[in-house]
Amino acid sequence: MSKKIFRACLLSAFVALLTSLVVVMTSLYGYFNERQSIQLSQELRMATQGVELSGRAYLEGLEKEDYRLTWVDGTGKVLYDTQAPADAMENHAQREEIREALETGEGVASRMSATLMRRTVYQAKRLSDGTVLRVSADQVTALALLLWMSQALLLLIVVAAVVSWVLADKLARQVVKPINTLNLDDPLSNDVYEELSPLLRRIHHQNRQVAAAEQSRREFTANVSHELKTPLQSILGSAELLENGTVAQPDIPRFAGRIRAEAQRLVALIEDILRLSQLDEGVELPREEVELLSLCREVCANMEAQTAAKGIIMTVHGEPASVIGARALLFELVYNLCDNAVKYNVEGGSVDVSVTHTGQTVTLTVADTGIGIPPQDQERVFERFYRVDKSRSKAAGGTGLGLAIVKHAAQYHNAKIKLDSKIGNGTAIEVTFPI
Repeated sequence: MSKKIFRACLLSAFVALLTSLVVVMTSLYGYFNERQSIQLSQELRMATQGVELSGRAYLEGLEKEDYRLTWVDGTGKVLYDTQAPADAMENHAQREEIREALETGEGVASRMSATLMRRTVYQAKRLSDGTVLRVSADQVTALALLLWMSQALLLLIVVAAVVSWVLADKLARQVVKPINTLNLDDPLSNDVYEELSPLLRRIHHQNRQVAAAEQSRREFTANVSHELKTPLQSILGSAELLENGTVAQPDIPRFAGRIRAEAQRLVALIEDILRLSQLDEGVELPREEVELLSLCREVCANMEAQTAAKGIIMTVHGEPASVIGARALLFELVYNLCDNAVKYNVEGGSVDVSVTHTGQTVTLTVADTGIGIPPQDQERVFERFYRVDKSRSKAAGGTGLGLAIVKHAAQYHNAKIKLDSKIGNGTAIEVTFPI
């Protein structure tokens, strides 16, 4: 129930956020562009009057402006420019706004930058002596505006998710009222407890389970908040530099790429959180007969790009064997095992995936030649957000939830997990399914 409430709250927040974004991008952005166009027209009109009266002396007497003025003759040769030496500039006869001004008296044009982050708008007017005066100014594009707004958007998304989670948790508590009138752990109350009906004892047991689940949920929420900080801080830092204009034009794609990569980490984290939430809720998934060997081959085919990037050889072998289960969940189980085997492997290493079966069980084994797991960490690697080496895990793009999903998927199918690992000699994980 809490999951449904969470989804409804989160969907409402996203709709409101999207609506606000559309209003800003369509209304305010258009308004400011229109105001800038009017200011350009006013600047051109005043500059035209000044040049008609004083010629070049007027332009030379101007202080540094936000607008750029360019004066060209009838052939397109630049006579004067407020920001660059006229001799170093190419002929402007083929510029759209210049050509239009020479033909009709006035010209308007705009051109995008190579990175699509800025657009330059131009207005030109033909003077009485046949020369053309042009004014231009840079205009931030919708793409750049959206990028600079990304820090605020991501913060709003996180706030919406946290608020939705808290609200769903509080509403779900109203469904089951805890029974706290009796201290059933007190030995003096045992006689009373024995006299209670089986239904009441069952309710008390369920109440304890709910309390334990709420505690686990609070810890999980705290861990999620902690894990979100690192990519968000990186995104905020990069976006702030872009917003302040301290990033050189050639470096803008690199900063935008950093924001995209960190946003992808957030998306992967949210997807894993939703998957674990689904498993925690005990939602029954459609079951079918799934052939594990072909499923493993499908997973490995999807990971060809990752293995090729590290020069890792991944092999799949064994014999066809089927289990009854949720195909999507089994795919997640195999994928996360293979994904970890690749991420924490050495360059040029190998990953061996095998499927074997007896009359009673089917065993999936994923073995790698990676860095291995220290003995003191082997029992904890299936905990949520637990990382043996946090810096290496984050550098590899891990969310800290992969093996937790494997554990829950195995429990869903009544399977047992066995881990065998040695430092420097790789790791092997067996998942044994009952037939």
